[in-house]
Amino acid sequence: MDITDTTDDTSGSDGTAGTARREVFARLVETVSAVDDTVDVSRLRLDETPFHSYGLTSVTQLRVGARLAELFGIPFRDSDALLAMSPLGLVTLVERRLAGAA
Repeated sequence: MDITDTTDDTSGSDGTAGTARREVFARLVETVSAVDDTVDVSRLRLDETPFHSYGLTSVTQLRVGARLAELFGIPFRDSDALLAMSPLGLVTLVERRLAGAA
């Protein structure tokens, strides 16, 4: 499976921010695959492409958001998953929640 990150992941001098971002994105891809097997996850990119362009429904977005919140132990509302309208938006939101929990 090719997981493409089109963002700059050099934000941390030791590379940890980029590593965390890739880890969150990898979990997102795995979760999408588990939740909706009709979505071609090989097309998912860590960018601003809207989820609906990949074939995700709002229900799938809700399920993915809830699962990521569970995996990472972060607070999450249903509206969070819907307002983060792209893979990059959702990964960024998870990163921010993780940073707030640290």
